[in-house]
Amino acid sequence: MNQLLERLGGFCAKRHWVVIIAWVIILGGLLAAKHAFGGNYVNNYNVAGTESQQGLDRLNNTFSDQGGYAGQIVYRAKHGPISADKSAINQTTTNVSKLPHVIKAVSPFSPAGAGAIAPDGKIAYTSVSWTVNPNSLETSYLDKLNKAVAPARKAGLEVEYGNGAGMIGQTSSDRTSEIIGLSCALVLLIFMFGSLIAAAMPLISAVFSVLAGLSLLGLLAAAMTFPTTAPTIATLLGLGVAVDYGLFLVARHREQLDTGMDVRTSARHAEGTSGAAIVVAGSTVVISILGLYIAGVSFVGALGLAAAVVVAVTMLAALTLVPAFMGVAQENVRALRSRLQAHKTGVTTQEEARETAAATARQHEQSAFARWGRKVSEHPWPWAIVSVVVLLVLAIPLLSISLGQPDNGTNPTSESSRRAYDLTTTGFGVGANGPLTVVVQLPKQSAAATSSLLSGMQANISKTKDVVSVTPAAINSVATTAVFNVIPDSRPQATATTNLVRTLRDTVLPKSHVTTYVTGSTAGAVDFTNRITSRLLWLILAVVAIAFVLLTTAFRSVVIATKAAILNLLSIGAAYGVIVAIFQFGWGASLIGLHTTLPIPAYVPMLVFCIVFGLSMDYEVFLLSRVHEAWVMTKDAHRSVAIGIGSTARVITTAAAIMVVVFASFVLNSDPVVKMLAIGMAFAVLIDASLVRMVLVPAVMALLGRRAWWMPRWLEPIVPHLQLEGSVAAGAAVSVPSAAAADAEPSAAAGHSQAGQREPAERRGTGRRRDLDH
Repeated sequence: MNQLLERLGGFCAKRHWVVIIAWVIILGGLLAAKHAFGGNYVNNYNVAGTESQQGLDRLNNTFSDQGGYAGQIVYRAKHGPISADKSAINQTTTNVSKLPHVIKAVSPFSPAGAGAIAPDGKIAYTSVSWTVNPNSLETSYLDKLNKAVAPARKAGLEVEYGNGAGMIGQTSSDRTSEIIGLSCALVLLIFMFGSLIAAAMPLISAVFSVLAGLSLLGLLAAAMTFPTTAPTIATLLGLGVAVDYGLFLVARHREQLDTGMDVRTSARHAEGTSGAAIVVAGSTVVISILGLYIAGVSFVGALGLAAAVVVAVTMLAALTLVPAFMGVAQENVRALRSRLQAHKTGVTTQEEARETAAATARQHEQSAFARWGRKVSEHPWPWAIVSVVVLLVLAIPLLSISLGQPDNGTNPTSESSRRAYDLTTTGFGVGANGPLTVVVQLPKQSAAATSSLLSGMQANISKTKDVVSVTPAAINSVATTAVFNVIPDSRPQATATTNLVRTLRDTVLPKSHVTTYVTGSTAGAVDFTNRITSRLLWLILAVVAIAFVLLTTAFRSVVIATKAAILNLLSIGAAYGVIVAIFQFGWGASLIGLHTTLPIPAYVPMLVFCIVFGLSMDYEVFLLSRVHEAWVMTKDAHRSVAIGIGSTARVITTAAAIMVVVFASFVLNSDPVVKMLAIGMAFAVLIDASLVRMVLVPAVMALLGRRAWWMPRWLEPIVPHLQLEGSVAAGAAVSVPSAAAADAEPSAAAGHSQAGQREPAERRGTGRRRDLDH
């Protein structure tokens, strides 16, 4: 793989304009194709094989008037009783019933609309059902709906759209988040590189790749169903990894230029080393996210596929577009200070770089980060224990996690769906926002027997705890299906409502002589959560196993792979704890624009796990590949940790900071679930890149010593050889300074008292390195 990547990097750097023009053409073509043929994003929470889906299927097949996708148009009289505006509401209902895709619209003043007027006489609603999911309907349809309800608004009524109706024409733009994220990333990159050109390369590549990935996703949406949050999550993740991958390549390239290597050779070797690390890390992210299909829920799997598509495109851009930018930029990637110094002394930048190469290599080992690595390595037990304790404390709220689907009461008050929710709660009680629909498959019997069966069933349900009321039953024309609603005493997302669904199914509804289904959006949300929860453990095991195989292959060590899995689980557990504390407990929720608590959607822990577990591999591969390089050269566990941290910490810290600001910028999104994902992933990356990579990893590596690189002999011939960062001897960018040279520095002398033993070890390491390369 390394040779292929080197050839690719060399070609892109040499034929840079060809590659850049090709990307411009591809991006333009994808954008045009998306505009012409792109599909819509639709939330489909249906879970095949569940009771709620079976009940919905029966309604649609045998009682279509009662099927479809439900919504309400809610009215509130500002002055006097709502009955005074009966004609306006009836006209509105008639107008809505004539809209495309509407199955029926029921006025609260019709016999079929009994119970749709609040006891106080000021609030009422029209029930509407559609043949298609309302959130698939665009803004133009919302304009038609607004015209249809004009009579009610003209009469002075407040009109809001509830449940499915509130999803029509809803679009959100993440442009503000993207601008903030990219601007912060630019500042961080300029601070790191000291060069605007070097800083711009990862950002331009990120913009190209994310736009291309989202355009491709839009085309796929014409043939598949993707959730409305899919492009947001794909953008959130795509921007983060795109900038990071570009940063890794440019940092390696810049480091090699600082040793005097020419541009094309440097681009080639950066591609063969950092590029290989990107392939492994990016593949782990893609495979981990695609593991969401294990959930067995199309909604969750589609979210994973959307993110995986964009990540795959960012990998391709990093491996082709970034080397092309290297070819265009030439030596201008180097820091302005270095170029001015070369100009002042009258030498070429290459000559100046060669003169400072040895000093640069020593700086890695004697940098503040390297000294930190040695400090941790000298006293690993205290650092390891404190780090684990902190992670476990952060994870404590996870023990109280409550999984469920947030209802419209968690939406911002600026949205009509939230205002409709509040009006319904005021007029009919909070449970009216999520009625449970009971579908009965009737046996062949007399009308009297059917009436007796339904009456007894409804009487038993009325006596059940947390039930407010039961609506009259409707029976289809051939007397094969009956349907009625149960109004709970609690809001749709409440645990009590979930328990009521289970109670009705397990103990209240008859099972011996009749088939019943508890369905509707609320029951569907319960089934959705149950299905995902039942698959979560299998997903975790699958992702951990895949990452274990990839890391074992990358580093030829089962110990490294096992350590990475355990530490990643600790950091993700801590991130889960932060999510629960903020969103479920409400700690600091107002700071991110959230004014109510909510349960954690079951797919959020699953999504965060797959994404963060994959992203953590970026830092794991980047750090440990440098540690492994130093270990092969020196055979000194403490020193190799110091060298690895010294040469990568600045890049890892910058990359993590970029991830954090990009993810955190999406907190501006009004969707509580997007806020949750943004906060969860930002904290996970922050914890992983700081506490785990900079404290726990060096401590554990020091404790393991040479055992860290252990591999069972029987696995040696089975596991393929894969060279990663630092394992390509020819043209390596940064040589490890000799132990004697390192010990010449006062700060190093205190930590290494046996310098005389290092020179032979280093020669042995160099010999082994040649064996690995050949």
